[in-house]
Amino acid sequence: MAEQRVGIENGRAAFAFKSVKDVYNHHGDVFDNYQSYVKKMPSLIQVNGFGQALAFCYQKGKEYRYIYDQLAEWLKLKYPSYFVDRDAEFVETVVSLRSTEYRLLTVEALALLNWMRKFVDGMRKED
Repeated sequence: MAEQRVGIENGRAAFAFKSVKDVYNHHGDVFDNYQSYVKKMPSLIQVNGFGQALAFCYQKGKEYRYIYDQLAEWLKLKYPSYFVDRDAEFVETVVSLRSTEYRLLTVEALALLNWMRKFVDGMRKED
C-alpha cells in the first residue's frame, strides 16, 4: 500500500513540476500572477466547490486558464473513464459527475495543487 502511494505521489509531483516549469519557461511574463493564483486555488475550491472554482478559471482566462488546463490534463490522464465525451468542456463534465466521483476529483485536484504550490515558490526563488 505504501509503495502504491509513493508511485501516485511521484507521478503527481512529476506532472506538477512539468506543468509549472512549462509556464515558467514559456510564459515567464505572467509567472508572478500564475504563482499567486496557484496558491489561491485550494482555498477557492474549498470555499466555493470544485465546479465553481473551475467555472471561475474558465471565465477569467489568462493565467487562470493555465491552471484550468493543467488540472484538466491531469484529471483526464488519471481518470479517463470520467471523460469519455471528448467534445464536452472539462468543467461541464466535472459538474455533471455523481457526488462520489466529484469528491474524488476534488481531492485529486487539491493534491496536485499542493505540489504545484511548492514548485511555483521554488522556481520563483531561483530567480
